[in-house]
Amino acid sequence: MGAVSIWVDAKFHPLAQEDGVKQLIYLAVALGCMFAFQAVNYLLIGRWAWPFYVFSLMLVAYTVVGSKLSLPFVSSHKGVYAWISIGPISLEPSELTKIAFILVVAKYLRYRSNYRTVVGLLAPFALALIPVVLILKQPDLGVAALFMPTLLVMLFVAGAKVKHMLMVLVLGLVFLPLFWFSGYRYVDAAEKIRDPESEVAVLRYFPSLMKEYQRDRVKALFSHGQATAALNYQQDHAVIAFGTGGLSGKGIGQIPVGKHVPEAHNDMIFALIGEQFGFFGSAAVLGAYLVFFAAGIEIASATKEPLGRLIAVGVVAMLATQAAINLMVCLRLMPVTGVTLPFVSYGGSSLLASYMAAGLLLNVGQNRPLMIGKDTFQFDS
Repeated sequence: MGAVSIWVDAKFHPLAQEDGVKQLIYLAVALGCMFAFQAVNYLLIGRWAWPFYVFSLMLVAYTVVGSKLSLPFVSSHKGVYAWISIGPISLEPSELTKIAFILVVAKYLRYRSNYRTVVGLLAPFALALIPVVLILKQPDLGVAALFMPTLLVMLFVAGAKVKHMLMVLVLGLVFLPLFWFSGYRYVDAAEKIRDPESEVAVLRYFPSLMKEYQRDRVKALFSHGQATAALNYQQDHAVIAFGTGGLSGKGIGQIPVGKHVPEAHNDMIFALIGEQFGFFGSAAVLGAYLVFFAAGIEIASATKEPLGRLIAVGVVAMLATQAAINLMVCLRLMPVTGVTLPFVSYGGSSLLASYMAAGLLLNVGQNRPLMIGKDTFQFDS
């Protein structure tokens, strides 16, 4: 359904007419990477977790520096410097960082028990905060939002104490206003329309990790009117397109509303699926995700080897979080973040990362070494 929707959307947008062909190429490359990650035993892949993690962070850092110094090969889209482009090949390093993060956290947590203390949680959270900060500087809030939920699930399965994780979360909530208000300028969207020269400085000497348009998107989610009509345009039309599909949809290629949704084949592709295939088609997509995630949970529960279990849990948590965010954005339950729908949305790097994750999951499922001793992550209270 995703490939069909990409082709259909390309018919109505001349700039996206090549995307259908590109998606097939991306899919072929992604499938090759999935088979490669499935073929090599995950224990061997785990040995390269730290180099992979550092390398992916260096690529993300390169894009951040490139946004300031105009480094070669760094390309942007709508002000986001998240891609490294060499000729026709374009790579989004943050997508690779998601896979590297799962591997390195799984590598760090296995056979350890120090994360069962508050101080012991600092290292795992640092492993998440480093890529989050770098990705926010691109800025790409959507991808950055995937790391913390994944880390929390992996820590929980590894045996970290819930009360300690709650303490860290509360500490994070305390610093949330700093994240929201920090930066040289903070301008209210409505005030900006009334007075384009208006400026309000709040915590201007703190580094800004959130852009003005991102703040405006959050506030627009809770308002309707002339001041936020442009910001709500994409989500409003996506919800209308999805809702007009009814039970069985309007048919393949019939997207009279969806063709007006900007970037529909990327983060709003579920709206095109709903309009063409209706409730039944949308339910089929959701059902496929549920089967995939249930299989991943079964693989994790049946795997006693700690690295494999944590990799499986991390893959399920990462892809489930990504899918949930995309669907909530499409249904206007969250502000626009730019997160793609795994395995469905257009995008080479996103497709590559999704299939690499699937390859790791299959790898763990087919390579379960015999463990002699107590069950994984069993601790004395």
